[in-house]
Amino acid sequence: MTPENIKNIKKMNAKELQKKLKNTTDEGMQIFLLTELGKFSKGATVQETLLRYAGSPSVALRSTAFDALIKNGNKEVISAAIKHLDDEYKVVIRCIELLGFHRVVNTIPLLKSLMDSPNKWIRFYAADNLGDMNDDSLISFLSTQLEGEIEDIVRSGCYSGIIKLVEYEEDIPFWIGKMGELLMNTKDPDAAYVTINSLTDFADAPFSKQIVTILQSRLDIEEDKKLSRLLEWSLACIE
Repeated sequence: MTPENIKNIKKMNAKELQKKLKNTTDEGMQIFLLTELGKFSKGATVQETLLRYAGSPSVALRSTAFDALIKNGNKEVISAAIKHLDDEYKVVIRCIELLGFHRVVNTIPLLKSLMDSPNKWIRFYAADNLGDMNDDSLISFLSTQLEGEIEDIVRSGCYSGIIKLVEYEEDIPFWIGKMGELLMNTKDPDAAYVTINSLTDFADAPFSKQIVTILQSRLDIEEDKKLSRLLEWSLACIE
């Protein structure tokens, strides 16, 4: 796909995108078009189209469809996301994000049960999105999960979830410090990646100095070029 084609597609309205999607069999192009349709996901016909692709035999198309639907909190979309929580992990994590984005509190038991998944990415997303549910009783649950968790990426998700749930601002630096310890010690590049992103998201004025110190300390010893670029970008965003 040429830059000109991409530019033209990005200019399309919902009707034009759906027409092109209907006449496209290439999965790569379908993924791109579904992503663009996400801008119009609250429209009834677009919702119908995206939900149809959410039932596709292709894992990539299903996960892309749910990703495109993330800002649509209609009951049909929520119901579909819940039904796909036992899907392939790439689909499950998009459904978890959607449920967290809309704070669907009646799915808290389902998200808690996903902390028993053998897949570390599912556990990470479940922990992180439990933090969006505005239920401070989940702090105890996530703290307990930390006690037996061996995957750094999941531990990062637990810390992130707890930070979003804590009631008092003065408690946050402690948990940011725990994330900092994880970032400095982890050998898992995926865990480092998500932790850097989470810390960047938490770098509001009261905590920016602490987080800048953590990120700079990791950058000083980082050998991975991808992570170094991410750290540099994060520091630039904060400063």
